[in-house]
Amino acid sequence: MRLYIFHRTSYRYPSPVTQSYNELRLHPLTNDWQKCISSTLSILPICRPKSYLDLNGNIVQFFELAEEHQKLTIEVRSDVETILHVNFEEFPYGVNLSTLAKMERVPEYRDYLQTSTFVEINPEIWRTAVDIQANSSDVFETAYQVMGFIYQNFEYSKSTTTVETHANEVLKIRRGVCQDFVHAALALCRCLGIPARYVSGYFFDSTRDRQMRGAEASHAWLEVMVEGHGWFGLDPTNNRVVDDTYVILGTGRDYRDVAPVTGSYFGPRPSEFEVVVRVKQVDD
Repeated sequence: MRLYIFHRTSYRYPSPVTQSYNELRLHPLTNDWQKCISSTLSILPICRPKSYLDLNGNIVQFFELAEEHQKLTIEVRSDVETILHVNFEEFPYGVNLSTLAKMERVPEYRDYLQTSTFVEINPEIWRTAVDIQANSSDVFETAYQVMGFIYQNFEYSKSTTTVETHANEVLKIRRGVCQDFVHAALALCRCLGIPARYVSGYFFDSTRDRQMRGAEASHAWLEVMVEGHGWFGLDPTNNRVVDDTYVILGTGRDYRDVAPVTGSYFGPRPSEFEVVVRVKQVDD
């Protein structure tokens, strides 16, 4: 599937600001599941961004605006080709939870088994995770049950949480948006010893009737490691296994590692803030 993505983030300030330094994680990755054909970044006021790869292999673009300005607009237009890499008739069942003990000794997975900025491993969450696991002894089945539990028991609400809301709070109030649902799922999976990481990106609502939650914004889901099969994406916001309608921007321990736009500046808080995202399928 070939997808075109338009992403615009804009800020307006009540008075001029200066020394604005920003990091962007808005450039789609190229990996075994997708190919970024092109990605064009435009910034107003005009500046020359630079880029680097972070410790998670994500593409980071950064720029600095030293001069005074009252408006900042960041636009990214991307063309991405995705590949259906999941066999929906043959999910990776058959890997026993007992195999997870050795995951702790693998450096590649260690960060995804521990507490992070928005995710905590504690006895209370562990008890909830064990209840969700029930009689399952299978890694993928257990992770799938975690996804289903969140989808069935959590309310999708845009006005309840902020980007700083911790998984502990989400698990108590059982409300939030995709970011919150992913943090809750990460906490539950990690408590059971399942390596789980946060994924930032977009998805195309192939139902064409806007039934999917989060289709008109940046999206988030998690990936769990199933030994012998690799990372598998699960979307607790929509109770779906990730397929070729999803585009990955980056992966990390939680939202802090992959926030689309982060930065600092001298001046007042924005008086206006807007994010516009459009994803459409492109005919080959």
